[in-house]
Amino acid sequence: MFSSELWNKSGAAPSYSIDQSIRFPWASITSGGYMTKTPSGAGDRTAWTFSTWFKLGGLNHFTPASNYYYALFSCDSSTSDAGRGMLLIIADSGVESAIKIQFQGHSTVFLKTTRQFRDPSAWYHITLVWDSDNTIAGERCRLYINGERETSFTTQNNPTSGQEIGINLAAEHRIGGTKNLSSSALNYPFDGYMADIVFIDGTAYGPENFGEFKEDVEIWIPKDVSGLTFGTNGFWIDGRDSSDLGDDESGQGNDYAVSGLAAHDQVFDTPTNNFCVLNPISKPAYGSYM
Repeated sequence: MFSSELWNKSGAAPSYSIDQSIRFPWASITSGGYMTKTPSGAGDRTAWTFSTWFKLGGLNHFTPASNYYYALFSCDSSTSDAGRGMLLIIADSGVESAIKIQFQGHSTVFLKTTRQFRDPSAWYHITLVWDSDNTIAGERCRLYINGERETSFTTQNNPTSGQEIGINLAAEHRIGGTKNLSSSALNYPFDGYMADIVFIDGTAYGPENFGEFKEDVEIWIPKDVSGLTFGTNGFWIDGRDSSDLGDDESGQGNDYAVSGLAAHDQVFDTPTNNFCVLNPISKPAYGSYM
């Protein structure tokens, strides 16, 4: 059944539906499910876009103020900003449910949101735009959540003109985790679900290319991305084939290999079919249930 939030006032279903998502199981901060690919050559290092829908699996792995991460997308090649890029969900607050979005190179945090995201039952859409050739410094790295641009940051460092970071190197990229540079082991696996995972090589696309506000309802819903220009290293992973969850549907042939994922990690909890979940934030005292 579709989430009531995604129906318009006339009762019509969304024009585009996402039929499945990919569950990324978390075992520890060094163990879980993830995807990997090493492009055969570097892509555009100054213009690219990453977009995905995600839903958190659990918050109990985030000890308050632990500075632990859930990684959405990363490339870890060297201990320099030019060799590293990581899009992360971070727990740096003393409140268990208060998490932020952070994008960084190796030593430079480009963006860390002031706003905190607390709802583990909700699907969120994130668009990260790297556009370092932009003449306006504040436009070179942009973050959008559910179609709206984030403008308040605890930390913000604008990229220099033409700056290149690790993303889109001819080096291993990971979806759902980062790489320990010393051992190549998995670090900070994501815990939850992702749907319509998209990378655009060579174009700084805005969020309107991936979603839209439903007419008469201020709810951000998905759009069909099949007509976008993905570029040489671009991909669109939607998990439609349970036997090949990392299959690239963009036409570019950039399939991702999977580790710790299996056919049963294709699930039908999606941004257009949001399953009900128990809310870990609401913890009534023992004996208070009605």
